[in-house]
Formats: sequence, structure tokens, C-alpha cells
Amino acid sequence: MTKQVLAIALCRVSSLEQLQNNSLKNQKDIVIKTAEVLGANIPSDGVWAGQVSSKVGVNFNRKDLKEMFEYCKTHTAVRYLIVSEVDRFMRSPDEQTYWIVKFGYEINVKVWFADKPELNDGTHEASLLRYLDGWRAGGSNKERITKSINGQTAALQEGRYPFAPKPGYKKGYRSGIQELHEVRGPILQETLVKIASHLITPSQGLVELNKSKFVEGRALYKLDKFRKIVTDPFYAGIVSVDKQVKVRNENGLHEPLITKEQHYELVEIMNSKQKNQTGPRKNGNPKYPVSNLVICAKCLAETNGRFVGLDLHNGKNRARVYEKYRCRACKRYLTKDELHSQVEQQFRASPITKDGLDDFLKSLELVWKENEGQAEQEAVRVRHQIKDLEKSVEQKVEAVTDPSNASVKDDILVSIEKKKAEIVELEERLEQLKADADNDWQEFLRYAYNFADNMGRTFLETSKENRLRCKQIIFPAGFYVDDNKKVYTPEVSPLITLLSNDKVQMVRVTRL
Repeated sequence: MTKQVLAIALCRVSSLEQLQNNSLKNQKDIVIKTAEVLGANIPSDGVWAGQVSSKVGVNFNRKDLKEMFEYCKTHTAVRYLIVSEVDRFMRSPDEQTYWIVKFGYEINVKVWFADKPELNDGTHEASLLRYLDGWRAGGSNKERITKSINGQTAALQEGRYPFAPKPGYKKGYRSGIQELHEVRGPILQETLVKIASHLITPSQGLVELNKSKFVEGRALYKLDKFRKIVTDPFYAGIVSVDKQVKVRNENGLHEPLITKEQHYELVEIMNSKQKNQTGPRKNGNPKYPVSNLVICAKCLAETNGRFVGLDLHNGKNRARVYEKYRCRACKRYLTKDELHSQVEQQFRASPITKDGLDDFLKSLELVWKENEGQAEQEAVRVRHQIKDLEKSVEQKVEAVTDPSNASVKDDILVSIEKKKAEIVELEERLEQLKADADNDWQEFLRYAYNFADNMGRTFLETSKENRLRCKQIIFPAGFYVDDNKKVYTPEVSPLITLLSNDKVQMVRVTRL
């Protein structure tokens, strides 16, 4: 039975207007008709469409092309990548050539241009025409960028600001001239004037702003974002951009909130208020692994009623450190050892049954097999390389015996030896992949059993990411501290204890 030839398609638009004008549908129609001519079928999941940039310099690692490449590697019946026209595929001749070669030589998929069949021939002329089309597309793309930059520059030089409205402003009737927002504008103006006049500190100004209608229906501001607003020259009537476009115009056409003198004073105030915090650690503080994971039962109504770890001193000997957890709302303390011990006790109080352990290991094995699949794909790729090399060696051996190749016989023999050496290296690589997989599996099992035997200790010692996952699986509702500073949990996962739902409900705490 003849194997069905498949094709995938790339339909793209370069602007919202093209999308609204049904350009995307037209592109799809073209590639579908082309697939019919080629005798290929396009699977339902074989069409990539959307607004993905094709500009010069970003295409070597373009997400959609990488996805299509991996799709073709998995679906080996795919023989064509159909695009409606060259500039829909690429606006850079060099990057266009790179992907055409990559698809063609690595996975035997031909990039096929639907609008110009002459570009698809395997001739030198067709290659030159494709390159010229890519070059012209790149030129038109650069022209659009240049026009955009020139237009924005001209607007700024006129005193207009052709970008999204600033906080406190709204889009005006005249292009690029923003108007004061009737509610947010006066509130921000009052705050900026107070700070510039030293009536309030920046921190106090931030608090006032977050309590006002300025943030109604929006997220509260934090100091780093508030700092950008306070020091923005736009509010003093200055339009300034320092990116691709570099223009500063002291005479903006919009209505300012403050004077230039007040703006310079605000800049000086904020410069003197240096940042003194580095922000939260990405992986948490390993010294206090249950920070923000334990909730204070007395402070359930508070948004910050969680225990966090901190180093304390007695006020006399700074060298002596007391490691404790403190509720951010009511300031109650627990020592680090006390809290860790009680958290571990929650794990000991909910041991995994034998059946639960079996299910747990089966679940881990499923996770392992998903990871193992990636290694197997690598092994399949290596086997394909070995097979291709062996085929190449066979062809070269036949070429050696051909009298017409007598003049290059020695070169062919050298090439055969190189190919054989590559095959040996790949076979060694294949054996190493198998050995690594076996060793990793044994290590994985050892970790799994150790985790099951000592979950509490492992929970405290593992990474922050794994700790959050573990808490969600075993204690979905988290940990709480009651009025007597005792740790409890409202819910134990039935996936771990294998208890019935009725029994699980018994460990819930009243009012939670």
C-alpha cells in the first residue's frame, strides 16, 4: 500500500489590517490548492498561522519554524512545507537559504512557494530567483521600518507623543496629543506636587495613590513602577524617547501636570532614595524553606498572614543570630526548629500505605517514561544517522569498482574510511545513551524510595519548585498555625493516603 504523502503549510500576516482583510484565509486557500497539485494531504494540525515576525536577524531561532521542523521529524511522511509567497516565509535571503537547506537536507522536506512555481525547481536559476525575492522582501521590510521610525521622529519633533497614553492621560482627539484623564489626572498631579514640595515622601505618595481612585479597576503600584512615573519628564511637558527613536523635545503639545522645575526636583528626590532591596530570591531562601507556605490561622482575613523566616538579634550581641519564623500580619514568632519539626510531623502523621506507595512509584515511572522519551528520540536520530552513513558507504564501495572512477579511487577510499569512523563514533554514542538511561533509572528509583521513606525531611531539603509541587500533591490546602502555635493541615490528599473522601473530610478543620 502506497504511503500517503503529507504537507504542512505556513500562512502568515504581517499586519493587523491584512488579518482583517481576510489575507490569512486567502493564503490558506492558495496552499491547499497547491497541496492538491502536489498530490499531498495537509493534516488538520499541519497549518501554522499567525503574526510571527519574519524580519532580518530573528529567524534562525524562530519559534514557528522550529515547531514545524520538529513536527516533520516526528511525522516522516511530510515531504513539503508550502508557503504562499517568499516574503510570507522570510524577508532575509541568507536566513531563507538556511531554512531551505535545513528542511531539505536534514529531514528531506522541500520548501514550496505556491505563488511562483519557477522558484521550486532544483536549478541554479531558481536558487538565484529565490535569493533575489528574499532580498527584495528584506528591502521592503527595512523601508517600512525606516518609514515608521521617521514618522515617530517627526511626531516627537513636533511635540506629539504617538504611543500608548501615559498613566493619568487618555487618547486625545488629535493624533499624538494625549489629554488629561478627568479622574486619574488630577489625583496624580496632586501626588507629584506634594512629593516635589517635600510635603510627603515618595513612599507616602505611593500609599496615597494606591488608596485613591487612580488605581480603581487596576493593580496596585509598587515602588519600582511608581519611580518611573515620578521621574518621567512627560508630566512636565517634555516628550522624550531613547530607543530606536532618539528624540527629546522640551515643548510637548500636551497639557503638563507639573513644571519643569518640579520635575527636576522629583528626579533629585528619587535619586537620593536608592533601592535598598534586591527583591525576592528566585529559588527562595534555603535557610527558611517553608517561608510563605505556612498560614497563620489568626490572620485568615489578612492578605499577608503568612509566616516568613528571618534572622533576629537581641539588640546587644549582633553576632548572635536567632533563626525564627514570624507572621507578617500579627508578628507571632516560632523558632525555625519548632516549625520545621511540626511540618515534618504532618508528613509522619500521614504515611503512605503500601498500596499508596505502589501507586506513587507507578506515577513516578510515568513521569520517568516521559523524560525517557526524549532520550529515545535522540537514540532514534543516531540510528538514522548510522543507517544513512552505512548506505553512503555501500554506494561509495560500488563507485570504487566502477572503472570510470579510477582517477578518484583513492579519494573515494579515504571517504569510505571517514564514513566508517563516523559510524563507529555513532555506535559508541548509542551505547552510551543506553548506559546513561539504565544508570539514570537506577538513580531515579533510589531517589523515589528515599523520598517515600522520609518525605518530611526531603520536603525541607528539596528545591523551592519541588517543595511547592509536593505540598500541592500531599497537603493541597497547605499548613496552618493555630492559636496555640501548633501546625495542622485542613486536608490530606487521598492520592497519598488512599482514604475515602468521607475520611479525608474528617481531617478538615471547622470553619475552613
